[in-house]
Amino acid sequence: MTRPRPLRPHTAGFTLLELLVVLGVAAIAVAVVGGGAQAYLERARYQAAVRDVTSQLKHARAVSIDKGVPVVVTYQPQLHRLSAGDVTLVELPPALEVRWQRVDGAPGAGASGVEPIFVFSPDGFARGGQLAVMRSGRGVQFGVNWLLGTVESAAVTGGA
Repeated sequence: MTRPRPLRPHTAGFTLLELLVVLGVAAIAVAVVGGGAQAYLERARYQAAVRDVTSQLKHARAVSIDKGVPVVVTYQPQLHRLSAGDVTLVELPPALEVRWQRVDGAPGAGASGVEPIFVFSPDGFARGGQLAVMRSGRGVQFGVNWLLGTVESAAVTGGA
């Protein structure tokens, strides 16, 4: 009958060099995935902001028609906020670039830090300036059709 050999301590487990190689590979993988995830999150925030602006502008027009009162949509640049009266429509992420052209003669035009952008009338008409939401030099510009009162959007690049 033969006796089993005792295990040698150096044959069980991993060496320090093997552990360092695995940790190095894991660190590289995390760095690559982390950068991609950050870009994905920024793109997702931009797309959500564009969807929110589109739907909230259409909603403001519908409220104006339903309630029979004009609705003034304003932009507060310091807060990155699109509002209608006291109601916040959209909080835009600070990382996005926002460009706007105000509408002349709208209520609230004299208020400090508030830029009236669009005015929706209860009769379905609208007037307004423009609002562009940009990311990495590209974006979407919003406007209103004065006759139909509809919200329109178009792709823009950094120079526009």
